[in-house]
Amino acid sequence: MKKEKNLSSFEKLLLGLEEPEVIEVTDPLRKGSPCPQCGEGILDYNGLLQLECPACGFINGESGGCT
Repeated sequence: MKKEKNLSSFEKLLLGLEEPEVIEVTDPLRKGSPCPQCGEGILDYNGLLQLECPACGFINGESGGCT
């Protein structure tokens, strides 16, 4: 009997078996904005200068900066 390997989410993305969830945002995200994913948390900057939601863990990876 052949045992099937469970694929990680990264492997599934690479093989095209799953599509990442895309969240449509009409207004630019700013510190203090409500989270576009859960609507409960308030976005704030983390240590990598990315906007992060403390409630659901959403991270906006489009920002960031050098110091």
